[in-house]
Amino acid sequence: MTRQKVLISLAVLGVLALGVLGALAGGAGEAQGSSISHGPAGWLAARKYLEARGAQVTLWREPTERFSGTGVLVVAFPWQNGASAEAGERIEAHLQRGGSVVLAWSGGPGNPGEVLALHGLGFPLQEVRKEPLSPLAWRKFVREEWDLRPAGAPAGAPLRIWAPRSMPEIAKTEKAEVLYRTPTGRPAVVRLRRHRGSLWLLPADALANARLDTAGNADLLETLLARLGKQWTFDEYHHGLITADPAEDRTFARILDLVLLHLALLYVLAVMTLSRRFGPAWSEPPVITGSVASFLLGLGALHHRLSHHGEAARRLLERSRELFPDLPIPQELARRAAAAAAPQDLLAVARDLVRLRRGSRPIDSEPGDRL
Repeated sequence: MTRQKVLISLAVLGVLALGVLGALAGGAGEAQGSSISHGPAGWLAARKYLEARGAQVTLWREPTERFSGTGVLVVAFPWQNGASAEAGERIEAHLQRGGSVVLAWSGGPGNPGEVLALHGLGFPLQEVRKEPLSPLAWRKFVREEWDLRPAGAPAGAPLRIWAPRSMPEIAKTEKAEVLYRTPTGRPAVVRLRRHRGSLWLLPADALANARLDTAGNADLLETLLARLGKQWTFDEYHHGLITADPAEDRTFARILDLVLLHLALLYVLAVMTLSRRFGPAWSEPPVITGSVASFLLGLGALHHRLSHHGEAARRLLERSRELFPDLPIPQELARRAAAAAAPQDLLAVARDLVRLRRGSRPIDSEPGDRL
């Protein structure tokens, strides 16, 4: 690997590392249902409207079991933090104290906190729309919107929401006041008496930032303000707004600094390691191409450079015995082949073998001296 390729690889790795750190620092995006979220699915506009109308708004940053206030507790889904099996009991504790709860369900799939909370309150989620498999039908499925019609008289403006995939199932034994219904007649916005308080079930998208410019959606928020009073608490703990001890913040900051320092050190060590050459420089030997004669000349030159003359002479006699077992080879020729140490010795052995093949006597051979 050349130095230029190493530097390019390191640059790419550096950009990827910065991207990962940025993604980790940036979080998971919009906190849907949060009263401090500016996104289309956030509830910032609803909170600002209540404050402008004179409501006392509090952002709750601790677990729900620590909440002991009065007034309205707003719990909007989906949750991004703090799901537990006791979520329904903790919400019901506020109802037992005589408070009101606005429970805004998301209608989306795969939020454990929402499933646990609604099931604990006795409202299991029921699928109302099945996902299609066709790509064209899927596009229509995710873009579908519903108009929720007022259930009572006089009829007002409808609510506009994205069509949910699931809705909480309300038992027939529940004495529910239905305010809005789906196009199929299913209760969508209801009020129920629970213990000493009241529980309001409604879709979270009905009061989202992107929906409050619709007349019916704004009417619903004004109705809630008129009927529930002006003391409101928004549960922000489950959307990631958590009160932390300053000492814990300093400890976490130190830990994060150490982690980043270690990453920087590892990156520097990787750059230093990869910038150094791995062993001596290496160049590929040229490929030898050409005729058989060129190959044999090259092979002979290699053996000559390595001084393989004696070994070549001995192998020459061995091959002659294998190919021509009836050829008489003098003992003197075998001794000369064993003692060959120079190119002239090898050539002399080869010439004598040629003479033997042609029927001539080898040089310096003794009569009757045969192998």
